Amino acid sequence: MIYIVIPAYDEEKNIGSLLKQIDDVLKGKYLAVVVNDGSTDKTGDIVEEMASKYPIRCLHNVPNQGLGITLRNGLKEAVKLSSKGDVIITMDGDVTHDPNYIPSMVEKINGADVVIASRFLPGAGERGLSSLRKILSRGAGFLLRCAFPIKDLRDYTSGYRAFKAETLKKAFQDYNEQFITEKGFSATPEILIKLRRFNAKFKEVPFILKYDAKKSTSKINIPITIARYLKMIFKFKVRGF
Repeated sequence: MIYIVIPAYDEEKNIGSLLKQIDDVLKGKYLAVVVNDGSTDKTGDIVEEMASKYPIRCLHNVPNQGLGITLRNGLKEAVKLSSKGDVIITMDGDVTHDPNYIPSMVEKINGADVVIASRFLPGAGERGLSSLRKILSRGAGFLLRCAFPIKDLRDYTSGYRAFKAETLKKAFQDYNEQFITEKGFSATPEILIKLRRFNAKFKEVPFILKYDAKKSTSKINIPITIARYLKMIFKFKVRGF
């Protein structure tokens, strides 16, 4: 079984299209766990309506709690529902992550614990991303690789990932609520840093981030995100991660 965890905040212009694309690719052989993070638009209503037609489960955060807690809530739900041999996917709710990559990610999970859809492999790339955002992702990636080197991993900040369900189950058993403690975008590399302690095996597949496909505005605050990345790196280095 494939479980797809999708954090969604004010994505009424994107979420319906994304869920239809997922179903077109996987033909009903999945369960999408959409976590509506206190949206102020019709995101929750759209997902609830689509849940009557597609294999979707909608969770709601009230009020908005940030990406980290939203991911944690969605992953906990997927882990609870999963069995050995299942795969859990995380992806953004804004159609920048093309669901057509899911089959290759699931196929490559054999022999690995985590498969990252990477922007930094041959044949990969980014469309529609500002120069400042590119500098942020590459700068953060460089610092994270230096501080927490992981074999065969280049893209630390891509949120498009496939996990073996049993790997995440072990993480929640060991860390409990401390598995994901970062509230913002820094939760994305935090997950990898925590799994690194289990000697998890990582692989990557090339993918193209389609930032020009989204119809909503960016949720990222670049100065705050940079500060959180730096604080997180320092915190986990001090703790011996």
